[in-house]
Amino acid sequence: MAGTLTISIEIELGWGVHDLPTRRHLSEGGRREREYLGRLLRKADDCGVPISFDVVGHLLLAECDGIHDGPYPEGWFDADPGTDVETDGLFYGPDTARAVLDADVDHELCTHTFSHLLCDRASDDLLSTELERVGELHADVDGDVVSIVPPRHYRPNNEVLRRNGIRVARYARTEESPTLAHRLKQVTVGPHPEWNLRVNDGVLETYCTTYPSLTAGTLRSGREPPRAEFRHLPLAARQRAHRFYLERATNRAIESEVPLHLWCHLYDLSNEEQWSVLGEYLEFLGDLPDEELEVLTMESLADRYLEN
Repeated sequence: MAGTLTISIEIELGWGVHDLPTRRHLSEGGRREREYLGRLLRKADDCGVPISFDVVGHLLLAECDGIHDGPYPEGWFDADPGTDVETDGLFYGPDTARAVLDADVDHELCTHTFSHLLCDRASDDLLSTELERVGELHADVDGDVVSIVPPRHYRPNNEVLRRNGIRVARYARTEESPTLAHRLKQVTVGPHPEWNLRVNDGVLETYCTTYPSLTAGTLRSGREPPRAEFRHLPLAARQRAHRFYLERATNRAIESEVPLHLWCHLYDLSNEEQWSVLGEYLEFLGDLPDEELEVLTMESLADRYLEN
């Protein structure tokens, strides 16, 4: 039996921080993020690697007036510019979804909620409102949406997900580290934790780390430099360490047959420091025989492991 790998990438642009005071990690209008999305899709085509792209539903809109009905807290949509994709490319992005769906590889568009909702702080009614809106938007773009990645790892109510047609969710878990040194080793060279899939309330749960694992915390994240303690280390050494981390995690998944889930935000990979490593990793995956490793989207995980 082959090992299993799932890759999910969050496309959220300005919505990822619409309730926060900074966008320093993002490029103007999301131009760099779109550039690197194109490079990623071309490389994934070359290597035959399918990816689950979890997109904030509002990005599927080409324009809006900034007003959205629902039991939202006051001020929730204050950052919504109420314009269009040409004017505010960080808040509208139907072109990103089209690019994913136009690729040769059969990628998945899953949901990151409509407005980057913090699910554990939202009522069941509000969560349902968001999922219903997302369902309407996806129906016009690519059909039913069956997978969710909740923003900032805040867990939603699985029963609400199931009632709204969601079959699989990506949730974050942590693994205790006895010391800070052990933690730093774990996030830089691994090993990546192992967690088996589980079914709760009819929803398949696939697990990831709380920190981006497809990209490296020792390298630039979007336009932001890494933490100060990593900057004095040679760039080439940091990149080699992350290549080792990714290949080690993949080989371990092949040997153990415990499904591996790697993830990051689109902005994380949108610079040359990260991209050079990620591009080589996709080539590594493309060279692996199918009988050793299957790369499955979240929807494909549900098709395989969840009883209908």
